[in-house]
Amino acid sequence: MTGPGRAALLIGATLAVAILIAGAIYDARAAAAGWLIGFLFWMQIMLGSLILVMIHRLTSGRWGELIASAVERSLAAMPWLILLAIPMLVAMPVLYPWVHHSGSIKSDVLSDYLNRPLFIGRTAIALIGWSIFARLMPRLRGSRGEILAGIGLVFVSLVVSSVSIDWYLSLEAPFTSSSFGASVAISSLVAALAWAALWAPMPDDDSAVGDVGALLLATVLGITYVDFMAVLVIWYGDLPREEAWFVARDPLLWRIVAWIAFVLGSLLPVLALVQSKFRSERGPLRAVGICTLIGIAFYDAYLIAPPAGAAALVTALLSIVGIGFALIGGAGLAAAGQAPQETLHVR
Repeated sequence: MTGPGRAALLIGATLAVAILIAGAIYDARAAAAGWLIGFLFWMQIMLGSLILVMIHRLTSGRWGELIASAVERSLAAMPWLILLAIPMLVAMPVLYPWVHHSGSIKSDVLSDYLNRPLFIGRTAIALIGWSIFARLMPRLRGSRGEILAGIGLVFVSLVVSSVSIDWYLSLEAPFTSSSFGASVAISSLVAALAWAALWAPMPDDDSAVGDVGALLLATVLGITYVDFMAVLVIWYGDLPREEAWFVARDPLLWRIVAWIAFVLGSLLPVLALVQSKFRSERGPLRAVGICTLIGIAFYDAYLIAPPAGAAALVTALLSIVGIGFALIGGAGLAAAGQAPQETLHVR
């Protein structure tokens, strides 16, 4: 990216963040929830990219070579998440009711798990650990790289199960979902593949383009299945504590947000990707990637924004745009080059 282009992106990021800070003066909770949505949206792209690199290191395949430039730039930007998490940690008293010892949560849970030091510690372990793996994975080759990938996948699976409860579900504790960690991991893969489809240099005559499209289809179907089954279990089991979470999202605004998330993040991508043209050609696949990413943003908003109110949707938009400008301008997140890729496929 040229100097003027990068400067324009950073100026845009500064402006968006300044407006967000000004909004916090009037509605701190909405501003904090909006920032959390932006943080989680970009976190999923980077985490999903890390998982993809690890999977490819163990399995190989031309698809990984094709998206190498996009996913490895996402890995390079991973340490930025540590900085981006600071506003979330500062805003914990505004975001998370358990900080004030909510009476709806058992005292032993508050003392042994849901408390500020442990929350910050788990967040630090996740972000620092992911950043270390993101730095090492492109550098280690052969058997050492495969061993690191195996260890990394175990680490990611354990940590994402924990921080998904912290960052998402504890906003409305004691709501719980045993499948939510898997949901976050799969949605991260969807986000990373959609981002790679958007930015990776993929010639239409390369058969591996269809593999990337097929992987995106499989992961979209996966997140749709996991989330549908979670809702079905709650509905069939008639679980009042979990049902209250959905009741809070019954007003028309949140139903609209949910439907937009489903249509853009699941229905349209599936209907498009079952057709060979959309899976195998870069132009249509890029359109599906854009559609999917917008759907994921709405899905994150549906999960996070309701407790903070409608204003959180505005601050979420500012946060997603501002963080995106900062990552693209400062970390070169989207500047996937046209040079041949020689990193992911070396074993």
